[in-house]
Amino acid sequence: MSTVSPGPRTTPRRIRHSEGGGALGFFETQADVRAFTRARLFEPGARTPVAVRFSRTLGFLGGPDSWRDVRGFAVKFFTPDGEYDLVGNNSPVFFLRDDAKFASLVRAQDLVSDENLYHHERLWDFYTRTPQTAHQVTWLLADRGIPASWRHLDGFGVHTFAWRNEQGERFWVRYHLRTDQGHRWLSEREAAGIPQAEVDYYRDDLRAAIEGGDEPAWTVFVQIMAEGDARACAFDPFDATKVWPKSGCPLRRIGRLVLDRLPDDEQADIEGVGFSPTNLVPGIEPSPDPLLRARSVGYPFFSEHRVGRRPTEPVTDWPVAPRTWPTDDFGQAGAFVRDVLDDAARARLAATIAAHLRPVSDAGLIVRALGYWHAVDPALSRSVAAELTSQRHSAAS
Repeated sequence: MSTVSPGPRTTPRRIRHSEGGGALGFFETQADVRAFTRARLFEPGARTPVAVRFSRTLGFLGGPDSWRDVRGFAVKFFTPDGEYDLVGNNSPVFFLRDDAKFASLVRAQDLVSDENLYHHERLWDFYTRTPQTAHQVTWLLADRGIPASWRHLDGFGVHTFAWRNEQGERFWVRYHLRTDQGHRWLSEREAAGIPQAEVDYYRDDLRAAIEGGDEPAWTVFVQIMAEGDARACAFDPFDATKVWPKSGCPLRRIGRLVLDRLPDDEQADIEGVGFSPTNLVPGIEPSPDPLLRARSVGYPFFSEHRVGRRPTEPVTDWPVAPRTWPTDDFGQAGAFVRDVLDDAARARLAATIAAHLRPVSDAGLIVRALGYWHAVDPALSRSVAAELTSQRHSAAS
């Protein structure tokens, strides 16, 4: 009697970051950071194979790439000591500093299933009741919210990690992967002009660049803080809603990441890869970052469900944060508006915020939202109010 083979196993899709793609390449260390870490992938001249996956956080299966969204930027380093995963985004910060309100964030960002649109009142209700979202929301609604391609976006580790050297000394670090292609973003009008059927807009761009010999690359930097210096910080260095000011922690160039090869089997080499912040190697450790701790507990179980194997066990030996810092949810968001954006970018930000508020019919929620933006920057809030009035007047006429 003959038997039927069950056929190849299909990897279940991710719940978040479900739409994505990527390529293969290498990371080459071009600096000597052995004073800070004993990780062998960061030894001078080390060349480590990598797999990189880019993704949208939200959206729907088969949806367009040109969605205003935080993009995932996950790197798997195949090091001599095993796999090391840097599971980051194209944003240096996140909506939340811990997982206490994560379920509420997911609920707020759920799409209206029959329209593939946000439930704007639910979303703005969450934002305005959760001030820690301000930095990420400001970043998302600015130009960076719709990158022109995967090649033109930066990557960030988002979290604070720990490096440990041969002498056992520990240092806090943050990763920055800066695109060598230059920054390019799509305007709302340009994004709207991409056909809704163009679901592989970014993937096709990446494929064409690599096949044409225009291999995309990123210069990799780190910010390094001595373990004891965390106590003197005016902000919480383990807070994922905050960036580290470069005046105190300058960027140190450590190497270059290059994508020079398309996968033979994208399902196996990219989609079937399980990324997890628990995949660490000697010389690299977690930190007291509470959001990193939450991800380190959840990711291994999701990965086991998807790809049939569990990454490194969740880390349970978490160092205790040395002190409690004052909370300032709006300061860095305001600095981003005033010091990073120019006048034209601030005007576009105000117009985008107004466009996202326009569907809200609850007058009280509009008042709260304008108060939220006033806390970020009073001038921005006034511009949003003027834009909202103008947009509603145009829609009515």
